[in-house]
Amino acid sequence: MDSDEQDSLLGQRVGKDGRLELQRQLGEGASGSIWLAQDHKRDRLVAVKFLHLSMLDNENLRARFLREGKTFGKLRHDNLVRVHGLGHHHGQPYLVIEYVDGQTLWDLIERGWLFEPDQALAIARDIASGLAAAHAAGVIHRDLKPSNIMIREEDQRVKVLDFGIAKDLHADTAITRIGAYIGTPAYSAPEQILGEQIDPRTDIYSLGVILYELLTGPLTLAGRQTTEMFRATLNERNIPLGDLHAHVSRPVARLIQRMTRRRAERRPPDMDNVREECVRLIGVMRDDVSGGDKTAIRTVLRDLFESE
Repeated sequence: MDSDEQDSLLGQRVGKDGRLELQRQLGEGASGSIWLAQDHKRDRLVAVKFLHLSMLDNENLRARFLREGKTFGKLRHDNLVRVHGLGHHHGQPYLVIEYVDGQTLWDLIERGWLFEPDQALAIARDIASGLAAAHAAGVIHRDLKPSNIMIREEDQRVKVLDFGIAKDLHADTAITRIGAYIGTPAYSAPEQILGEQIDPRTDIYSLGVILYELLTGPLTLAGRQTTEMFRATLNERNIPLGDLHAHVSRPVARLIQRMTRRRAERRPPDMDNVREECVRLIGVMRDDVSGGDKTAIRTVLRDLFESE
């Protein structure tokens, strides 16, 4: 967003009867910006996401943005950020979104936070629960990554953000052309990188990478060029082995391995299956039934990946 556009929005009141007062910018991307606003009618804070003025002539981006408000606004789940509505301000489209005051997983990972296995599994469980609801509605996120997962400050609830490039399996027309890649390389499944048909198991791959990262720290892939990350995902054995968390049970490592298999048909069949496995493993971890079951994740993952 250029400075003129930012200045033109600051302090503006948008929506019916000017109910939304823009207070400050929360973030900005290549195609849009997000603002904190006071909803004076409902006496609550909300986030307002604008499509940049410079993007209004891009039909694909405009269509995807409007679809995010219309289609994905129908999703209802405690672990999904809710889209409240869609509007226009002097011809500039915007979405009114649930405001989540908290930190993203990426904020925590970048600061060197390593989660205990039961904590990481609980986060994965909640993400899987929210995405199971999205998948049941025919919506695939396809850009799942730590920066799109928020931990709400007041109650530590996990919230999945940003369905801006999600795929609606029920849509009559395709916005993304066949063979095109869209997503974030380090978290994208092989079929997504190749521009092949995707399904809910594509999000399962991404969640597997996130679970791995919660236990190990930032992926070694993160510093590579996009082409190198593509090549690594397609040719290497699953996700790379770097500096790994010291104490993870074999079943947790095996779940990560299953979720990040290169071939989609070898991953868990759906997010409900992932959620149920996370619940089961949390019980095992918290009961600590077998101290001998815990071993270095480096050895476990190497054994599992090399046997594939």
